[in-house]
Amino acid sequence: MNHAPPGTANFLNRLASHPIIVTSSYTFGVLTYQILGAVCILFSGGCAVGAFLARQYPPIAVFAFFGLMGRYMIANAGRFEISEKFITQRNLFGAFRMAWAEVRRIEFGTQGSIVLHGEHKQFALPPAAYWSGKQKPEAFDLLSKTIDSIGVIKYPSNTADYKVHKNVRVRAGEV
Repeated sequence: MNHAPPGTANFLNRLASHPIIVTSSYTFGVLTYQILGAVCILFSGGCAVGAFLARQYPPIAVFAFFGLMGRYMIANAGRFEISEKFITQRNLFGAFRMAWAEVRRIEFGTQGSIVLHGEHKQFALPPAAYWSGKQKPEAFDLLSKTIDSIGVIKYPSNTADYKVHKNVRVRAGEV
């Protein structure tokens, strides 16, 4: 005697005819950037206070610049997610995504940065040495496997370490 609810067999048949494709997705952060940003803010803030107390006002502008750079590092750090279809970054400036199918060439920086170039797009990844998080090894393995499998032009560059995202911003609902 079958005790399954009515319609269960029909549902199972439809499920079997539409296989579920499981895609792996891994996240990682850049804690090193956040720590360096905080140190930059604290050090330049302390120097600015010292300059003020010593009545040396012009250097305060230089220290303020480095304090702003520290804030930028913290705001831009965010979280990255790598899947078999996309690479995504979420930070205080928004969400950025590029599909692997859009990648036409890959630029490798001297410090380890990776810049994915598409048609009028670019997605910048920090060096893997700065990645943090429990899924860092899996994320790096998936990145390496994907880069090897997409078969695009790969080349070294002296300027890749200084590049940022371009034309890859997505709306919050699209992520």
